[in-house]
Amino acid sequence: MNTPSEATRQEKVMAPSKSTELAVSLDNLALEAQQALSCKGSFEKAINMGIAMNRLRDALTPPIMESIMKLKGSQLGFRTDECQPTQYKEGISYNVDAVRECLIVATCMGLSPVGNQWNILAGRTYVTKEGMTYLLKNLDGLTNLKMVYHPAEIKESSTSGISKQGKEYQKIEREGLVRVDMSWEFKGVPDSETLEFCIRVNNGMTQDAIIGKAERKAKAWLYSHLTDTIISDGEVEDGREMRNATPEPGTQKPKVGNPLVGAAVPPPVAAAPKQEEKPLEPEVVSSPPPATDDLKLEPESTVSVADLEKLLQAHGVSMPQVVKFCQSRQIYYVQGASREETFPPKTLEWLVANFNQVVAWVGASGK
Repeated sequence: MNTPSEATRQEKVMAPSKSTELAVSLDNLALEAQQALSCKGSFEKAINMGIAMNRLRDALTPPIMESIMKLKGSQLGFRTDECQPTQYKEGISYNVDAVRECLIVATCMGLSPVGNQWNILAGRTYVTKEGMTYLLKNLDGLTNLKMVYHPAEIKESSTSGISKQGKEYQKIEREGLVRVDMSWEFKGVPDSETLEFCIRVNNGMTQDAIIGKAERKAKAWLYSHLTDTIISDGEVEDGREMRNATPEPGTQKPKVGNPLVGAAVPPPVAAAPKQEEKPLEPEVVSSPPPATDDLKLEPESTVSVADLEKLLQAHGVSMPQVVKFCQSRQIYYVQGASREETFPPKTLEWLVANFNQVVAWVGASGK
């Protein structure tokens, strides 16, 4: 026989609490929103979705959102790209209203605010790898899903030049190409696909991290392919990478209003005194020479595009103006030239040696 205290305790456990009833009501509203998303007709989907979202918005009262906000920034809840302001960039913070709207979007997709199934990036809802896994696992008709991820093939590319401060720089970028083999059955119909995803590789990024990003993209593709629903996928690290791409402290001054307000207009470039022009030897384009062992390669030019860029910076002339100068003088160049390989060596040497003519032409033409 149960004592009064035990009976009271069992009654409290068995009786549904007010919070449980409220949670069940919200789950029913979420199910209505998900059903509205699956409507076929465009107006039917729009009307039902609008009604469902409005009912969810009314149901997510301040007391409920107070509990939801405690999940923000947690791996057990949902993460965001919030950050504190610094001298060089503004801070990011999301209030209750912003979180409520992102929660409604995630709920309509069938996601939960727990388990890091979605993140908030740039004020929008982004589905994570965990979220895509959850959606595929609960997709009706999808069975026998298999995914094979091959090790990433890392490729490097470098870019060099001269910064606005006149310093030479070299930027190295790495990309990982990941091949994914997929096979599945959807509503009894077997199918398969092989895809390749290009993943940006950051410093210290391992193969597991690269394949993890490819897994997210592959699952997002498969879900969109099977449901005709386009879902933006992403994670907090993506937003932080974009923010971290800003210049390091000391290389960029903080924004203080419009820097052009009140600035003096620079005087026009004065025409340089005419000097003796060095003849420009035409670039000869001919058919490939016959194979012979007596061929000798010409020595490489000692002038590089960096030399030309220094002159551009010193005289306030842009590369498009140099291209227009070449057009007016019928000097051989490649349209859109901006790198060393686009100017023949002799043309590059002539431009550097006779740059005063370029300055005079720009000052006279005003182009």
